[in-house]
Amino acid sequence: MLFMNAHGLGLALISIFLMGAAKEKQAAYDLAQGCYSLENKATGAYLGKTANGHYRFAKGERLKVFMKPSDLGTYLMYDQDGVFFGRNGLMGLKGHHSANSKADWAIFAVDGEDSYSLGSLNHQARLRHRNGLPAMAVVDKKNAGGRVVDDRQVFRFLEEDMKSCAPFPEIALDATVSPEFYTKKDPKKPIVGFSDLHTHIGFPKAMNGLAMAGGVFHRYGVEHALEDCDKIHGKNGNKNLLELQYAEEGGSGYDTTGYPDFKYWPSRKTHTHIQAYYRWMQRAYLSGLKIIVSNVTGNPSFCQLLSIMNLKKEGGKCTGIDAVEQQTAYLYKLQDYIDAQEGGPGKGWLRIVKTPSEARAVIADNKLAMVLGVEHGTLFNCSGSNEACTESYIDEQLDRLEKMGIRSVFPIHRFDNDFGGTKLQEGSGGAWMHLTSKMSTSKIETITDLVRPDKLLNKEIEGYYYDVDQCPDGINGVSSIKSMREFMEKDFGGIVAAIKDLPVVGGVIDRSLHYAFLDKLEPTPEYELHQKDSRACNTRGLQPKGRHLIEGLMKKGFIIEGDHMSFATYMAVLGILEEANYSGFVSSHGWFENKAEIRKRIFALGGVITPFPNMPSLTKADILSQAKEMSEFKQFSSGMGIGSDVQGVALQALSDQGFKVNYPFKSIDGHVTFLSPKSGNRSFSYEKEGMAHYGLLAEWVHNLEKVDKASDEKFLHHFLNSAETYVQMWERAYAHGQAAKGLHSH
Repeated sequence: MLFMNAHGLGLALISIFLMGAAKEKQAAYDLAQGCYSLENKATGAYLGKTANGHYRFAKGERLKVFMKPSDLGTYLMYDQDGVFFGRNGLMGLKGHHSANSKADWAIFAVDGEDSYSLGSLNHQARLRHRNGLPAMAVVDKKNAGGRVVDDRQVFRFLEEDMKSCAPFPEIALDATVSPEFYTKKDPKKPIVGFSDLHTHIGFPKAMNGLAMAGGVFHRYGVEHALEDCDKIHGKNGNKNLLELQYAEEGGSGYDTTGYPDFKYWPSRKTHTHIQAYYRWMQRAYLSGLKIIVSNVTGNPSFCQLLSIMNLKKEGGKCTGIDAVEQQTAYLYKLQDYIDAQEGGPGKGWLRIVKTPSEARAVIADNKLAMVLGVEHGTLFNCSGSNEACTESYIDEQLDRLEKMGIRSVFPIHRFDNDFGGTKLQEGSGGAWMHLTSKMSTSKIETITDLVRPDKLLNKEIEGYYYDVDQCPDGINGVSSIKSMREFMEKDFGGIVAAIKDLPVVGGVIDRSLHYAFLDKLEPTPEYELHQKDSRACNTRGLQPKGRHLIEGLMKKGFIIEGDHMSFATYMAVLGILEEANYSGFVSSHGWFENKAEIRKRIFALGGVITPFPNMPSLTKADILSQAKEMSEFKQFSSGMGIGSDVQGVALQALSDQGFKVNYPFKSIDGHVTFLSPKSGNRSFSYEKEGMAHYGLLAEWVHNLEKVDKASDEKFLHHFLNSAETYVQMWERAYAHGQAAKGLHSH
């Protein structure tokens, strides 16, 4: 290790000017995924390694390192022994057996051909050759043309045979792509490919990052992104509240092991584990997916409970506004990360698009277009108790969404709010949403308010339960609304038990639980009239602020998502859209009163309906039925994709019974060959597991193609027209918004 006192540090700075200097230019992107040896330009010595694992510079030996991007312009240097080359202390270097910030390098191009400098992240220091050893040295801090480095801080990366580098741990793509796949298309021609209009790719950052285990990506690789989930879910998943809510009597536990063994997850049934790791997303995209809508979401009450259970400080990070910011930022970081893997800004296979023309250009460039959306029950924190939720405030928040690149909005999700009423849900899952809806409309800002004397300890929390009544004639509504008393006595008991067992806070909460919280929920509704085969509807309709919101969304040309609205709210919104002849309306996962007369009104507007993916043989029936209904409106494109709700609280699709995948198989366009899927040490069987992760969408599409070939009624062309149908709908909405602004759409 190299040590320097203040005098020595000064000499190091002076040496820059004594030995000759070069200026750093832009960050280096072109080293991504390559195998290299590192040569110091001043001495011609190569970075090497002694038998006992110490790094050195020598003339004869070459250490081979794999350059794994951690972000744009930053890298992990993974050597041939499976060790990360990194910093040790202030100025020394050593190998790290796990990726971390000390092994994260910022690499810059330097004046001169094939010249680079290597900086340790978060430190104003650069790698240098010093007396035969690698060391760190401080560089000049500021220059108009870039930082100045001396010639012993300038290196060349010499390309080596990939076989001489250790393979970096990563999820296999299990697909080979022909050059023809990348042939650019004409953006003026119709898009051929399908859409997934409902996903939650940003969910790892929902609810303060404490609900879903893992990440869609991680700068330090798959071992960090898909690590064991016990850190937030607890031993055997005993702290996994979100999964617990969909088990009637609480979960029985599961194996939390992550990469590379994956004993329990990913699974088509899990709600709280990654299903759309970026490599699984890439495999899905290769199957013909052209456009994907990713909705940010969350539940403030669950977020606060999880924060307490994980002994985290809340810090105001559970609100609807915070949730949107956290998850949207994460999706932009995902785009950057994918760009970094492919060699630089704009080179990745995923692009976030903000206009329909951008979507067409991105898809023509053979990339996946992502539209950002919001599906949050307390949109803008307008939950019923926020006095700041005025019309001018709503306008400000819409401007904020527009600047963030969000273009699709659910006015309602799961809870009643200032905009309108929510659609009811059956069973324990519906009761959980009912409870948290009561809390969201109350004066509770954070769960800890309940035990604070200056807040709500000695006060009522207010808020309200759903106002439920028999649905209008002909409307199905929801049957079997669960008694809230039964729910509190049975299902909520799992939460109470988990909280009581918490160290430090458990005993305090236990002593005050009834007085501070449970008693304040009384009287709990029984819904005696709405048990078994009843037709229950939420009577809350569109509110005046909701009308203002809908009008504001139309003025901006945003896409309005109707799912989760109560029937009364839905009908009012449809009426407003019909008055304005506004096409930008979507049902992206079938959460509406799915009746022929309502579908006809949506199609007459030029709107889009997309159901959950089912077994392909059942999806065939959905596509054929919808194509027939849409054919009445020939002025609009006809196509139906899917709304997978992947990484939302939803089950993924099963395969058709008896269907057999014969590997390898070709994509529909013939340009991609898919191999049997294996992630780490776990192999996946689509026939037995269905869509256990998003990469198996390729198998589902293959299954759908086989159903089409065996069918007398061909339907696959409608599926492959779904991306075009969505973009055309968006173009009409966008043109309306541009006209409202006095601009011309393009």
